Amino acid sequence: MRLLDADPTRAALGALIAFHALTVKDLREILLTDVRDGRLRRGDRVILLAAPVRERLAAYLGFRARQWPHTANPHLFINGQTGYHTEPTSNVWATGVLGISAQAIREDRILDEVLATDGDIRRVWDLFGMTSWGARRYIEAAEQHHAPEPRAKAPPEDT
Repeated sequence: MRLLDADPTRAALGALIAFHALTVKDLREILLTDVRDGRLRRGDRVILLAAPVRERLAAYLGFRARQWPHTANPHLFINGQTGYHTEPTSNVWATGVLGISAQAIREDRILDEVLATDGDIRRVWDLFGMTSWGARRYIEAAEQHHAPEPRAKAPPEDT
């Protein structure tokens, strides 16, 4: 995973997805003002950020301030192009930085939570801000993936 990466951007992106299963859309839209007091505000949802995420965001914010000290871009994540205007990063930027599909990391995180909570739909729903339908899809996928193998029939006995 990218959590221990020396690149502060990669580490922060990876942490937000791996811990909180944010979508690429979420990552693009986060404003600097959405992150405060150890929490991330996304619309009506307030996410208490895990300590490793807060550490990586602090490192990224330091990097961001050094790299683009005079940027007017209000978005949390910016790059060489967006650092000089106010638009968000592109849809494919996060995956490019991570070197792996951001969506795949998100899906793994959600499935991990489903397995850890024995398919507690309410917890998955609340934790990731999903609809009940979306949470149910992950629970069904986990059930299919971890369904017990059918027992092989015993070979007929020789008589």
